[in-house]
Amino acid sequence: ILGRNRDWCADEIVVSDENGTVVNDAVYKRNLLVSERLGINLVFQGVGATNSTDNYAVRDALRKFIESGAEDVDLVANAAYVSASTQAEGLYHNLTDIENLDLSKPYWSQGLNTAMEVGGAQYLCSGAIFLSYYRFIFVTFFNVDTFANAGIEPLYDTVEKGEWTLEKQFVLAEQLYRDNNGNGETDAGDFFGFMGNHDMIGVDGYWASFELPILTKDEDGYYKYDLDLERTASAIEAINDFFWNNEGVMRVAYKSGDTEQDAIAQSFANEEAAMVTLRLIECENDLVGMSNYGIVPLPKLDLNQQTNRSAIHDSFSVYSLPNFSFSDDELSMLGAVLEVMASQSFKTITPAYYEQALKGRYANDPQSVAMLDDITQNVWIEAGILNCNAIEAPHKTFRDAIKNRYPNASSIFSQKAKITQRKVNDLNASLEKLLG
Repeated sequence: ILGRNRDWCADEIVVSDENGTVVNDAVYKRNLLVSERLGINLVFQGVGATNSTDNYAVRDALRKFIESGAEDVDLVANAAYVSASTQAEGLYHNLTDIENLDLSKPYWSQGLNTAMEVGGAQYLCSGAIFLSYYRFIFVTFFNVDTFANAGIEPLYDTVEKGEWTLEKQFVLAEQLYRDNNGNGETDAGDFFGFMGNHDMIGVDGYWASFELPILTKDEDGYYKYDLDLERTASAIEAINDFFWNNEGVMRVAYKSGDTEQDAIAQSFANEEAAMVTLRLIECENDLVGMSNYGIVPLPKLDLNQQTNRSAIHDSFSVYSLPNFSFSDDELSMLGAVLEVMASQSFKTITPAYYEQALKGRYANDPQSVAMLDDITQNVWIEAGILNCNAIEAPHKTFRDAIKNRYPNASSIFSQKAKITQRKVNDLNASLEKLLG
């Protein structure tokens, strides 16, 4: 299995032994079951420098394998946006015609299937088979004690009543803010109602939570550029108001390697903020030892929206089969490997991760478990973000609109619409060519 040489990538695929930690041991037992049931060994081959943030190293290594004819790997695990943006190159085998692989099963991501099946073909799959499918979901962490001490209902109840919107979060952020140093200014040392990144991945989650599609499908099953300019402009206006016109909000600028996420998590763990937007993976890192947090999805745009959608950072892992000259028997076996790994992950690794994320509340707090279920079941995967490098990355314009407080975002998207549409047409043509 070719994959990224990073700790959190490697340990979702192969671990060397049991070590007494719940998730590690679940991965080990899954692999043992797969090996015994199918009579195979699972070997991880990391690419790139240890813990490098280069998500393109795996793609480059696969290109070299294909160019040289050295068919030395069976499966490829890589960042979703890298694999998606290069699917039209012919690097991967179509998964829809592989025996023993049933992507309609609940342990596979149906959101990814919807986003990535084009013209009847699909080259990537993910879901319970990867820890990063859960680890990289954006959520709102909130301090349960802070809410209780302020006499505010837990956000679980707000979500269940359908009232968890950005406007509600705006009000709560103002209400919970405290000028700790008494200088009349919002600055370091204060207690913030909300803390988050405003110029990079911290705003990416709003594409999903606000239900803002970029790419949909036409009647032939190919991509269609379908951005709702009016709704997108309204969303940007609301987010700008939240980040820039609310004294209870602390903006944290992007840092190389997304390390601003660690800084936000550390501040939250130090009880310097009541709410933060982070990926679930922080429960394994900076939030270790903190038990008084709750987890809910990101807010909706407004009350007219029916469902709280959840976003997943586009660096989550996906599997693909390299486009080598596999025999039918080999393809059948690889389909079985993926299927057994995914189904067993769903049975054992997913509950183990819930237990870790919920800090021991998995067994005795049904509300927490139900909320995490809703979050994972309502993940919205946007094809326009996964295919970002192939279509001029509209989501980067969205980021810029928040970072620079654009007053008229719709005009900027309108200006780029022709270029994006041309890129989408080129992508469709390349994918159609692959199918002959």
